[in-house]
Amino acid sequence: VAVNGTRGSEVKIDQLKTGGFGVFGNYSKETTTAYGNSLFDNQQVTYDNDKSKWTYSPLKFWPSDGHIDFLAYAPYDKNTKLTDGPKINNFIVSKTITDQTDLLWTNATSSISADVTSSKNKVNFQFHHALSRLGYTVNLTGDYSSNPENKATFTLKKITLAGSSDGTKGAFYTSGTIDLSKATKDAKLWSGQTGKQKFDWSSVDKLVTYVNPTDHTKKPVSNLDTEYLFVIPQDFSQTKTEENPNVDELYVIVEYTIHYQDGKEQTNKVYKQIKRHFLQGKAYNLNLTLGLPIEFDVDVTGDINAGVDGWGTDENINIGSNDNPWER
Repeated sequence: VAVNGTRGSEVKIDQLKTGGFGVFGNYSKETTTAYGNSLFDNQQVTYDNDKSKWTYSPLKFWPSDGHIDFLAYAPYDKNTKLTDGPKINNFIVSKTITDQTDLLWTNATSSISADVTSSKNKVNFQFHHALSRLGYTVNLTGDYSSNPENKATFTLKKITLAGSSDGTKGAFYTSGTIDLSKATKDAKLWSGQTGKQKFDWSSVDKLVTYVNPTDHTKKPVSNLDTEYLFVIPQDFSQTKTEENPNVDELYVIVEYTIHYQDGKEQTNKVYKQIKRHFLQGKAYNLNLTLGLPIEFDVDVTGDINAGVDGWGTDENINIGSNDNPWER
């Protein structure tokens, strides 16, 4: 199931109100929790701005006994079905970044109370982010564009996230199964992760200028709201060894050009391994800094050999002595 909805951006309360969420509800007289869809089967719930309340149709009513175990997710997709009780099988992470979406989930167990007119009988949901979110910024090590006599212009060409430094291997899971019955931060929220894919995160030329980190009125080059990566949580923190060769690895690869004042242009391609465990519900920002200037240094500390080799001790050549007399 590819849950779509608001594409390429995170789901906040405004997006939730616009697209709504899906509900599964299972009625049971047993004392144990029993997830399913006997009462609500992917029921869409949307927000009515005129009534200032969440609504759905057709209405269902509280039973006089027993309890209802609820599962909910967002954004809503009419094709979503439960498998193995509380699970949504085969959630797909789109290869196209702008088609990716945030995924929310929650659950609750409710039953009727004595006061049937009370607001206590509303099922209250607090949604959680099921994926990890990645963003980026790109800055320079210094201001290299403001001096007209020594100007260098940096252009970001491409950012790739892959499973190898040459960018040929995939890194991120392509699909997985989510268990809507789990609590937030539960390590067993996801299972059945399959596939590996890489992402060409940014492939449109972007001019990169220096932004002083202390200047909060300006922002460095960064991803658009539609360019966030939403990925299934994954551990890239492990180190590959002979004893443990099958670990997931992640590399960020950056390609950029430098255009000099004299018209010459230089193309650079750099990479770095990212060793991090991306967790459910956490947002990460890759702060990428470009521009390593070639600098020169000569020791000027004042030592006898500072900057320039000394001559050492003069070696005497004696001429005209008894040992080395003049010739006539």
